[in-house]
Amino acid sequence: MGNKMKDFYRITFLTFLFSVLIFISGCSDSTDKESTDKKVSTTDFSKRYGIKSAIVEYTITGSQSGTKTLYFDNWGMKQAEYTNSVLQIAGFSKNINLLNIIKDDSNYIIDLDRKTGTKTKNPIKKLINELQNQKSFGEFGEQILLNSGAMKTGREEFMDKECDIYEIPNAGTKIWIWKWIPLKTITKSGGIEINSVAKKIDVDVNIPSEKFNLPEDIVITEVDLDDIENQMRQQNK
Repeated sequence: MGNKMKDFYRITFLTFLFSVLIFISGCSDSTDKESTDKKVSTTDFSKRYGIKSAIVEYTITGSQSGTKTLYFDNWGMKQAEYTNSVLQIAGFSKNINLLNIIKDDSNYIIDLDRKTGTKTKNPIKKLINELQNQKSFGEFGEQILLNSGAMKTGREEFMDKECDIYEIPNAGTKIWIWKWIPLKTITKSGGIEINSVAKKIDVDVNIPSEKFNLPEDIVITEVDLDDIENQMRQQNK
C-alpha cells in the first residue's frame, strides 16, 4: 500500500476514533475556576460534561470540510453527533455522513448514506470501569482527558467563554474546552489539518428523544474497537 493511501486510511481512522471518543477536557467559566483547579475528594462518574444538556453546532475546515452537530443529555451520558463533511487527502476524496450515538452500554457509528453501521461497547462505560478500580479525584471530564495523555498548556477566551487549552501530543491535537465540552479542536498529523470550531451552543435545552434513536433500515455489525485499533497500528508501522 502506498504512503499516500496509508495516510488517507490513517486520518480516516483518526476521524472515526474522534467520533467515538470525542476528546473532552476541562474548560470552565471564570466563575468555575475554583472548582476546576481545586480537586474534589471523589469523582462523580455520572457527569461527563458540566452541563445537563446542550446542542453544539460546529464548522469543520481544512482537509475535512463540512458541519457537525452534537446533542447530549443526562450530563453527556447520552449523546448523538451528526457529521456531514468531505475528507480530501492526497488526491483522494471521501464523503462522510455519519451518526455517532452513545447511550446505555453501546456506541453506534452509522453511515447514513450506505445505511450501515457498527456497534461497539460504550467507551465511556469502559473507562468508568477502569477508573473505578483506581483512586480517582477531580471531575470525570478531567479523568477522561488525562487518560488520553493530554496536557494543559494555556487558557484563552473563545465564544465569550474562558477555556482551558489542552494538547494531546500523540494525536497532534489541541483543544479548547468549556465545562468539559470541546468548543474548538485543531488536529495536525502527517501534513493533514482538520479544524472543528463551534459556531453556536444552546445549553440546558430539551433534546428530542428521536435524536438518540437508531434510524430505520440500518444494517448493524458488531465489532471489537480494540481489535480495529491494533490492526491500524500494525498497518502504520
